[in-house]
Amino acid sequence: MKYTLLVILLLIKSELFSQGLVVNEISNGTSGTKEFIELLVIGSTSQPTGVIDISGWIIDDNNGDFEALSGAGVAAGHYRFVSYPPVKIGSLIIIYNHDDRNDNMIPDDELDSDNDFVYVLPINSRYLERCTSLPSSTNGSLYSPCTYSSLPTQTWTSIGLRNGGDVTQVRKPDYSFYHGFSYGDVLNPYPTFPIEFGGSSSFNVRTGSGTVRNYFLDCGDWTLQTNYQRGDANFDTPGLPNTGDNTTLVARVRYGMFNYSNLGDLVNCQAIILDNDNLNFKAKIINNSVNIVWDLNNDYNKYILEKSNDGYNFYEIYSGSNNYFIGGLERHNYYRLKLVEYNDEFTYTNTIYVEGGKDAILTIYPNPTQDFINIKTNLENINYELYTISGQKKLCGRVRDNILDIRNLPKGLYYIFLETKESFHSFKIQKI
Repeated sequence: MKYTLLVILLLIKSELFSQGLVVNEISNGTSGTKEFIELLVIGSTSQPTGVIDISGWIIDDNNGDFEALSGAGVAAGHYRFVSYPPVKIGSLIIIYNHDDRNDNMIPDDELDSDNDFVYVLPINSRYLERCTSLPSSTNGSLYSPCTYSSLPTQTWTSIGLRNGGDVTQVRKPDYSFYHGFSYGDVLNPYPTFPIEFGGSSSFNVRTGSGTVRNYFLDCGDWTLQTNYQRGDANFDTPGLPNTGDNTTLVARVRYGMFNYSNLGDLVNCQAIILDNDNLNFKAKIINNSVNIVWDLNNDYNKYILEKSNDGYNFYEIYSGSNNYFIGGLERHNYYRLKLVEYNDEFTYTNTIYVEGGKDAILTIYPNPTQDFINIKTNLENINYELYTISGQKKLCGRVRDNILDIRNLPKGLYYIFLETKESFHSFKIQKI
């Protein structure tokens, strides 16, 4: 009887699970209000992939609601998405302060025009609207009724992050609490997560000052404090997964392989290795290094191995006419094989996502920029190539002193490829 009841409860929980937004990273920035909020779009057991409607979903910094206190220094107002087209499950949505732009912020992309599963919205976006009054400092629990306004009233203050301590929370269109956490001196988390998340209490990531700090999800159950970390805002990562394990989590959500019925399932943080026995295109991990092997029966003119750090933008790393083995490749990347026939027609194998090797720290800033690009990294001997958006190579060479001079380039969008012996990274930048 107990076993039957447990199965029924799990089934009910699975059916109740609603798609939505969980907080993947927040940053106080390096100075001033160079802040942003990054949200991960999650699916559900019944809809693990596809698109969902987030219009009406609310973003707020309501610490009074978290502390169950009135007069707790609540910043008046909140924001919600308005008239927003459906977004892809597995996407990252960044909302940032355009009046004090984060040093690592990437170019605006409100509708994911480049299809990289990253949406970037300044706080004055036409897809955000602000309630200027609720919640208020006298009652931190009320969100309705409220009159919303759009441009030109948007300012960051309604969801800004206080250095001493604050909250970022997501609420459903019906105003009920969905996800969020506190940090710093907000010590008495009050809201409970919805029943599909287990109904447990919200949490404080870490006490202490939030100055030049970011707070981010690593991997696992996003209702547990132990799965979040506090880091250095100099190395915040808007639009990118936070860690190697966070890359795995985002990939599993994006590919519909996340177990929503058990957020703590260890498989949710295990690398996705997809083998196709018919094509015999495989990834193997040997001595913590990624090795790609293919041994195809078909007679192709050329084999082109491609790699990607986001699963959508692929770049060639090998081209040849023989079945081959490539070893020593970087972890937390996607690989696929392009099979070119003698008439130049081609097909692709399945895409593989694997791990192996050490985590690389590599960010660029500022972006957009006028003259120089700074590189923060733990890597050495980095070569670079810079291309126009149409594919014309403009610069190349060895990175010196972690600075690239682009003063002589015309304004526009560019791709930068940074490569070491063990790793390969790509960025899209804007010269203004």
